[in-house]
Amino acid sequence: MGVRMWMRGALLGAALAAGWTGAGLAGSYRVKAGETLSGIAARAGVSVAQLRAANPRLKNADVVQAGWVLTVPQAARATATNAPVRTGTYTVKAGENLTVIAQRFGLSLTQLVNANPQYRGGKAVWAGAKLIIPPRTASATARTPVTVRATGSRPGRWAWPLPGYHAISSDYGERVLDGDPEMHYGVDIVAPEGTPVRAARSGRVLESRADYERGWGWTVVLEHPDGWITRYAHLSATLVKAGELVVQGQPVGRVGNTGRSTGTHLHFGTYLRWDPRDPLSLY
Repeated sequence: MGVRMWMRGALLGAALAAGWTGAGLAGSYRVKAGETLSGIAARAGVSVAQLRAANPRLKNADVVQAGWVLTVPQAARATATNAPVRTGTYTVKAGENLTVIAQRFGLSLTQLVNANPQYRGGKAVWAGAKLIIPPRTASATARTPVTVRATGSRPGRWAWPLPGYHAISSDYGERVLDGDPEMHYGVDIVAPEGTPVRAARSGRVLESRADYERGWGWTVVLEHPDGWITRYAHLSATLVKAGELVVQGQPVGRVGNTGRSTGTHLHFGTYLRWDPRDPLSLY
């Protein structure tokens, strides 16, 4: 099947096959045949634990059944009123308080107050106030940096998104962040801010936007013809638009520190039909 035919089918199928009710990822999700709990959680931008907490039937379940309707935790929902904000700052909206804002950015209330000491002692925050949003930092129990093999072990298939930069600050799998255990669906590759991020495979741009609601910051998501999907997150800038076709090695963004980031790096995630896979297993 040619690229044009695949692109036409993908454009139609992306909206019809997603399974989400309502706009974006808001509301509920109907499980499709062959899907996994971890895959659904990754696609929604939440942890498996958060998905279990929002759905009592999942408390002791390791598998999901086609046709089940699952509730998506509020933290994963994107709404038109929650516009992207500049890295490090946030303007308080009417009806919000510090607890709500801390939850939105994946912070504890203590972390948010420490960054904004004028609100210590239970002082109220008013609409229009400017808050400093501190970056989340990995705890000392997080994995130590590792080095991956140079790309090229599988010629023509996967290209490393940051040629010349191979240090991993946070590996794929369980980790502790801000004192809380969570599943990390990707690897964090350390590189200087502004470094070009390159497409690991040729494909079509599914997303190119600021996604602060799910913690990705500026993010690009690519769909590839054989069911693989790649995510490039915490960018300082995106260089492609949704719907655009890109080729392997093409710059799609620049390294940054936006969203729920632990420092300047690239979050690189790989999924097979939205089932998360360890990126390092592909090289």
